[in-house]
Parts: sequence; structure tokens; C-alpha cells
Amino acid sequence: MSKRFRRFLTGFLALAVLGAGCRVGWAQEAPSSGQPAPPPSEEAPAAPLSLEEVLKSALEKNLDIAVRRYAPKISETLIETQRAIFEPSLTLSATADENNSPQSSALGGANVLTEKNKTFAATYLDPLQIGSTFQFDVFTNRRTNNSFFATLNPSYFTQALATYTQPFLRNFGMGVNRTQILIAQNSERISRSQFHQTVMDTLAAAEKAYWDLNFALMNLETQKASLKLAEDFLEQTQVKVRVGTLPPIEITQSKAGVADRLQGVILARNSVKTAEDNLRLLMNVPNDSPLWDQSILPSDKPEVLDKMVDMAEAVRTAMDHRPDMEQARMDLASKDADLRFRKNQRLYRLDLVARYGAQGLAGDLFDVDIVTVTRTPVSSTGVGDSFDQVERRDFTTWSAQIVLGIPLGNRAADAAYAAAEYGQGQSRLTIQRIEQQARVEVRNAVRQLETNLESFRAAQQNTKLQREKLDAEQKKYENGMSTAFQILQFQTDLTTAQSRENQAIVDYNKSLVELDRVLGILIETRNVSIAD
Repeated sequence: MSKRFRRFLTGFLALAVLGAGCRVGWAQEAPSSGQPAPPPSEEAPAAPLSLEEVLKSALEKNLDIAVRRYAPKISETLIETQRAIFEPSLTLSATADENNSPQSSALGGANVLTEKNKTFAATYLDPLQIGSTFQFDVFTNRRTNNSFFATLNPSYFTQALATYTQPFLRNFGMGVNRTQILIAQNSERISRSQFHQTVMDTLAAAEKAYWDLNFALMNLETQKASLKLAEDFLEQTQVKVRVGTLPPIEITQSKAGVADRLQGVILARNSVKTAEDNLRLLMNVPNDSPLWDQSILPSDKPEVLDKMVDMAEAVRTAMDHRPDMEQARMDLASKDADLRFRKNQRLYRLDLVARYGAQGLAGDLFDVDIVTVTRTPVSSTGVGDSFDQVERRDFTTWSAQIVLGIPLGNRAADAAYAAAEYGQGQSRLTIQRIEQQARVEVRNAVRQLETNLESFRAAQQNTKLQREKLDAEQKKYENGMSTAFQILQFQTDLTTAQSRENQAIVDYNKSLVELDRVLGILIETRNVSIAD
């Protein structure tokens, strides 16, 4: 038998063995290659988790949101603090005193003059938001002494006095006096906007982490499929070596390919665990939750929506909805109000002070006869009679006063006004900077969305071509026209193409999230409702 015939027979037998089921097993289960397999998992059954469940958990349990939720409530208390400045107040007081003084003359009416007073007073003060102040004072005094010459002892003196103060320059008008309330209200709106921004950023991070976990799982399956290809190819190579169509060195090349693919599986499995922990962190999963011991299986898969976005319309949407734009506008409104207030504080002080009151006097009246040194009671009235006189306005008093205050130097007010001007200018520039930043972020997000869509389509086509290329090379290898190195390289190319396709579709879904975030509409598009 010639050598040429023996080679032909050997090759024929090798092809027959391959045809019996050793073709690079696209569908059949390959026997063990003898290489160490990944350790079997002993974890609890995987927990299916939808995107909606992830977003709900992040919204309800995320610690950043929980911390930021207090800021609007604190700001609300500051509004009430500023409003409280204009709340009326009522002050009550009672005073008792006694004064003993030695007298150096008989005209004092006693050697030691003793005078006792009991005073009861009430003051109602009402600061009005137009800058004026209304004050109403009522007090009554009971006085007794041991002087012989006292004709009214004890005496009851009662007075009611109304005072109205109205500024005409400095501190005049509701716009000036409500400045701090307006600033506090704007601060509260800024706090709410910051809270919404925190919610939006958290939702975006949670959804992106969800898609990252999807990619990690898809990449793990890709690496497993690559390992299966390498194991099948190793078995095929071993058959060829046994029948003598390949040298034994080819087995080493194939085993190296299996070991390389096994390492890829191990790294991919670790990436899955890392992605799961990142998702658990954003969801703030409790320490005692069984979800820490379970694998997470996303039930929502990434999709390609083929969404087209109008760039100009997207920019306009961002200008109307972005929280940072809203915050900058509220800050400018506060700076404008503060500037108006500081301008008013540079004015002269011109106030009208008007007073009107009534008095009453009652007590035990005596007729004093100095000649006979006798004191004869004439009449007796009490504190109620003094109040009756006030009510009847038997004895009235009034006054009107104009107070002009001219600041000399006024450096403090001028400095405060200059600082307010600088603050206003700074806020205006901040708005321009945020507008430019928003415009750039929106344009980048729209372009990234379009790029990721095109990248996914290209990756899909590349995967298809790489698979066809590997099939063709495999046929060449079966006919002895290729090498193990070429087959393993083409397998690597296919795995790389599949990984890029997986990454492309996940990146596309993440770019949808990022676009809604930079537009400021992520909360609305995800149908999230934020309660106070």
C-alpha cells in the first residue's frame, strides 16, 4: 500500500469521525475536555427584578434622597420665621415698689415719707408689612403715701395711648419689608428643585446600573459560549491528532485557547457580582434582606427604540425643565429682591409718629385744712372710675411728630448695596454659564444617542459577519487548509464582536436615560410621583 494511499485513507477516516458528531459543536453538547470547569454555584435561586421595582426601591429607600428630603422642610420653617416678624404681640406686666425717704421740712407732710406704687400695664404691638407700626398701651397705677397734704390717697391713674409710626422713605412699602420672606420662599423652591434633582440623578444612576447588570449577564453568556466553542474545538483537535492528521503540538494550542476562555468566564462572573452589588447599593437593600444572597435576574431587557430627537426642541425643553436652571433663576430673583432692599436702606429716615390717648384719675379725695390740721373725706372712687373716664375720653392727649434721620457717611449701607450689586451680577453670569452647559450637555446627549444607535447596528452586522467568517474558516480547517491558531483567533473575533454588540445595545439604553436626565424630564418620563 503506497504512502499516498495511506494518507488518503487516514484523512478519510478523520473526516468520518468528525461527521459522526465531532463538528465544532454549534448545537451538540461536547464531552469534557479535561480542563477545570467553573465551580458550581451554591447560591439561592435568582431573584427576578424589573426596572420598575428597581426605580421604586431607589426612590423610596435611597439614602441620598432621604437626606435631601429634609431640606425643603427646613426651608419651610425659615419662611415661617420671616413671617413671624409681622405677627402682633401682647405684653403684660405688673410692678410693685415702695420708697421711704426722710423729710427735712414739714412741707413733706411726714417725717418719713412712704410712697407705695402698684402698676399694671399691657402693650399690644402690631408691625405691619407696609413698614408701619401700631402700638396700643394701657396701664393703671395705684399710689398711696402717708403725707398729710395728700388730697387723693390712694390715687388711681389710668392711661390708654395709641401710637402709629409710618416711615415714608427708608423701610416704606410691602416690597421692601417682605424681602426676607421672598428670599426664604425662593430658598424653599430651590430646596425642592435640588430634591427633584437628587431624585432624578438617583433614578438615572439606578437605571444605568440596571442596564450595566444586563450587560454583565449578557457578557457572561457570551464568554460561556466562547468557552464552549474552544472546548469543542479542543475535542476536534484531539480527534485529528489521534488519527494522525495533526501534530500533537496543536493540542497545546487548543488547550491554551480553552484556558484563555475560562479566564474570561471567571472575570465575567465577577463583573456580574460587582454589577449586582452596585444595584443593591442604589436600591439601599436592607442588610437582612435575602436579596444579598440571591443572584439578580433582570426581567426587563434592553431594547432599541430607534428614537429620533430634534436638537433645537431638545435644547428648549432643557431650558424649561432642568432643575439647575430653575435654581439659578430663583437665586437671581432673590438677588434682585435683596438689591432693591439694600437700595432702600441707603435712603434717609423720614417717619411720622402720631399719638392719641386718654387719661383717668380716681381715688379717695380729702379736704386738707392746714390751720386746724385736719383731713376731711370728701368722696371715694375706685380704679373702675378711672377706666370710665378713659372710655369717655374725658381727658385726652395727642401729638404728631416728624422724625428726619440723615446718615452721615452711610458706609455700611453703601457697602451692603455694592455687595448686593455684585451678587446680582454674579447670578446673571451663573445663569449664562448654566445655559451654555445645558446646551452642550443636551447636544452631546443627542449625538451620543445617535452614535450608540449607529454603533449597535454596525455591531450587529459585525457579529453576523464574524460568525460567517468563523464558519468558513472551520470548513477550511476540516479540509486541512487552516490552523488551530486561525480558528482560535476567529473565535476570539466572534466573541469580541458579540461583546461589542451587547455593549452597544446597553449603551444605547443608557444614553436614553442620560438624555432624559439632561433634559430634566426623567421623573416625568418614568411616571414617578413625588409626594411632599
